[in-house]
Amino acid sequence: MSIVDISIIIPIYNVEQYLRECLDSILAQTFHNFEIICVNDGSTDASVEILDEYLKKDGRIKIFHQKNSGAGMARNFGLRKAEGKYILFLDSDDYFEPDLLQELYLRAQKLDADLVVCSSRKVDENGNIIEVQNPNMPINLSLTPMEKPFNRRDFLYDIFNLLTPVPWNKLIKRSLLKEYNIEFPSLRIYEDICFSHCLVVCANRIVVFNKELINYRFNRIGSHAEKRSKHTIDMVKSCLYLKDFLLRKNLFKELKVAYKKAFINHLRSEISFCNNEEYQQFITEFEALLPNEWKMYDEGLRNDFITSEYLESFIGNKKVLLWGASLFIRRILENETKKISNILGIIDNNRALWNQNVGNYKIYSPDSISTLNPDCILLTVLSNNELIYDSLKQDLKQNYPKIELLPNIFEKNRS
Repeated sequence: MSIVDISIIIPIYNVEQYLRECLDSILAQTFHNFEIICVNDGSTDASVEILDEYLKKDGRIKIFHQKNSGAGMARNFGLRKAEGKYILFLDSDDYFEPDLLQELYLRAQKLDADLVVCSSRKVDENGNIIEVQNPNMPINLSLTPMEKPFNRRDFLYDIFNLLTPVPWNKLIKRSLLKEYNIEFPSLRIYEDICFSHCLVVCANRIVVFNKELINYRFNRIGSHAEKRSKHTIDMVKSCLYLKDFLLRKNLFKELKVAYKKAFINHLRSEISFCNNEEYQQFITEFEALLPNEWKMYDEGLRNDFITSEYLESFIGNKKVLLWGASLFIRRILENETKKISNILGIIDNNRALWNQNVGNYKIYSPDSISTLNPDCILLTVLSNNELIYDSLKQDLKQNYPKIELLPNIFEKNRS
């Protein structure tokens, strides 16, 4: 029987600017029975010296070194060294609220959970909060049960759309990983898609709670995520690793619909980061990788017909609010040559964006709909848009029956 309750595994690569804050926030936890397994993935900055400094401070810290192989391989290495009943993969550029471990562990014990998931907030390089209470990331708040165990059988068509596939907000029972032989695939980036989706299909008891206990540093300079647009094809490879896992576990037939929806949603999300050259390169690689299947996912590909001019003609004479300050719509609006007078502004749930501008348009809270009094609302969130569209349709019907929801702008083959 393990005498360590939680093994915290941290891959480390050139994070000297953030590493002390990360480790200090773990050592300040109100829960104490844990080990910290730091896997140095070939750092060339002062990260190694900082690790040696902290090794002398606390006996719960263990340090290992490997040749630079990527975060996934570092996590797999750490997993082989772990002794805890539960595993928590944290990132070395993030920092954590003092009760993170306590909140996760209490639920795991009380509800006999295989997987416990908390929420997070986004911060910038300096720790300034840039996003809170996002209704879709890292938890789809409209679909996911809170504080009540569930599993894939409860959401056969949407199990992959409930939780953002990141490893760093999930406390995992180590026996689950061993029983199903779940590990990170050998990819430099997007390895977490396959890993996290494998977790949710294998866990018999998943518990989710909406408390922001992780300060997630979003797209920091030098991170792999910052380079994601140049490696979008690895997202497809991660999905293919997931498919292979489902086939080996005889789960693919059961989850075929959910898998396709997840694949399309990942496509939508990730290609929104690509510039035109990167996108064309991705399409070439995508067709070569899946010559007989890529057209199955055509609806997830970029809708290049949506331009500022298209928006203006689509809206016509109606006074419209755009719903969602997505990366996709930002690029369109920031590059337009003139303001579209019939766009009243943008509605977004991210309160950190309220009162900011995208091009010529201000971002408002959802509560502003009544005062802005639009004729229509137009969905401009590209990722997971089917789920958001249906939810928005219901909310408008109930709360704003006189406001029209325009047809989904991302549908292809529009007449």
